[in-house]
Amino acid sequence: MSYVLDLINGTIEPKSDRITLDRYVLENSFITNYLSRIVRDKALAIYHVLFHLSWFETGKGSIVIPWASVGLFIMSDQGNLINDSTTVRRRLPDLIRNNCISVIPQRGGANEISVHLPSDISACRVLIDLEGVAQDTALKKDERDYYNVPERRIEILSKDNRCCVYCTIEVSEDDFVLDHLIPIIKGGTNQRTNLVTSCAACNQRKQDADPIEFLLQNYRSKLISQYEYIKLKARIDAQLLDNK
Repeated sequence: MSYVLDLINGTIEPKSDRITLDRYVLENSFITNYLSRIVRDKALAIYHVLFHLSWFETGKGSIVIPWASVGLFIMSDQGNLINDSTTVRRRLPDLIRNNCISVIPQRGGANEISVHLPSDISACRVLIDLEGVAQDTALKKDERDYYNVPERRIEILSKDNRCCVYCTIEVSEDDFVLDHLIPIIKGGTNQRTNLVTSCAACNQRKQDADPIEFLLQNYRSKLISQYEYIKLKARIDAQLLDNK
């Protein structure tokens, strides 16, 4: 089983020389939110594969693999697997130019590839920092009550795409519940950054539990998939950081 999946399932302890689960979730979100603005779609697909084969599978950013094997994870525009190294190499200039990867050719057609984390890619780091400052400024100004004001409650529902952030079930204006990430009794507020959309069942089961721990329980109970867990954890982690 892969290193990150073992961490999610709690079957192994984090290793000091490998990526932490929180860091993996954060960096994975950076690919979609920031790196996708820098490299083209076809190059981004290659990066996604390399990121998965290295950081997800082993917890480290290096991998030795032939380009043709990388292509086996990607579909062409015609719907066929890309199983030749020439097609894959044509998609690499953006990744190399932006220092997303470093490549050392090996004997036998393989390559030693260092897959750099999005936050370590300079062009991506600029976008992360700029947007972070803008978000911090906007959020810190908004100290209004979003829990007790009907119009603002709907804003939270819309922000979360009308789905429970703990189990992804679709909810409506008639049956959704707002959940405090940090409970009021533990110092939480009714501000936008501390509220998420929940279904009534999840809200009742969660009570005052830690939101990430509760999300993990839903994953282990097979209420959400591995992909959904990683995606939802990144969203909740980001809001928790905004509360600090």
